[in-house]
Amino acid sequence: MFPAHLLYGATHLNNYQIEVIQHDYTRQDKPRWWRALDTFRKVIKCKDDYDALYATRYNGIEIFIVLRALGLYRKPIIVWQHQPVLKSTSWYKDILSRIFFRGIDYYFFFSDYMRNVSISSGKVKAEKTKVCPWGADLQYYDKLMKENPVGEHSGFISTGKEHRDMETLISAFGKCQETGLTLIAAAECCGDNYEQMLSKRDIPQNVNLIINRTMWIPELAKYIWKNKCVCICCKETNYTVGLTTLVEALAMGLPVIISRNPNQPFDVGEEGCGISVPYGDVDGWVQAIQYIDTHPDEVAEMGRRARQLSERTYNIEKCSQIVAEAIKKVCREKS
Repeated sequence: MFPAHLLYGATHLNNYQIEVIQHDYTRQDKPRWWRALDTFRKVIKCKDDYDALYATRYNGIEIFIVLRALGLYRKPIIVWQHQPVLKSTSWYKDILSRIFFRGIDYYFFFSDYMRNVSISSGKVKAEKTKVCPWGADLQYYDKLMKENPVGEHSGFISTGKEHRDMETLISAFGKCQETGLTLIAAAECCGDNYEQMLSKRDIPQNVNLIINRTMWIPELAKYIWKNKCVCICCKETNYTVGLTTLVEALAMGLPVIISRNPNQPFDVGEEGCGISVPYGDVDGWVQAIQYIDTHPDEVAEMGRRARQLSERTYNIEKCSQIVAEAIKKVCREKS
């Protein structure tokens, strides 16, 4: 069993009288062109009538987007945009990207920053966009926490895999020898071979390194729940790297230390549920780790604020309601 937020509200849309037709998962180990063709084949062969194509990202549905832009596909396309739409570096790329993005009828963005940058590119119209608070499946995590009671949360943990800044994280904990870190690293992800890189580096004795080849959210969440703070140390990117780990920590009422990223929907420091640190700032991480270690009352308060933020805004129920309203609006306008 997996949490519902991984499908971006699709499992909750029937609560709003929207029937969802789902197809078998397209293998991620295949090239992007293969996945696009596979998705195209599955949707074209669908015998059920449907009103719109809803996707958690445009990767995999590129063929439909191009056909829609050319007026050859009749159904509106609604997608989550994981990166800001930017101005192109050359005139021909600008023309091609403008044609491509014309094939998307509605965008969900994770933050105001991403939406505003995209609108300023001239390729996305403001009225076709919505900032939607993507958040965790609270029922899933409530059940997990109830079934795995913890007497006292202790230690720090890092479990993410995309574009993680292992060097900064390990260096910081190397300077905090009295503080334990459980570092669960993927063997490889997004071009980063963590297993190879970490095998060549001296790992401090206070860092428990686990190379993860089989665990995913259900198993990792049980590890996270035992700890008192979640570390999300990332390299600089132009998307919301680390957001899945962040909303999971909110749901479990755990504070975070996270690399400061303007693409994220909120700043944990401003919300009082953690500490944000500039990219690559080892000393900043050391200070944050020491603060969490020496301020137990404030750490507990950070955890309470984290859970409140999840209940108030960043949860799959609120997310799916906004998605449902947008889908209905687009379908009405295109009918």
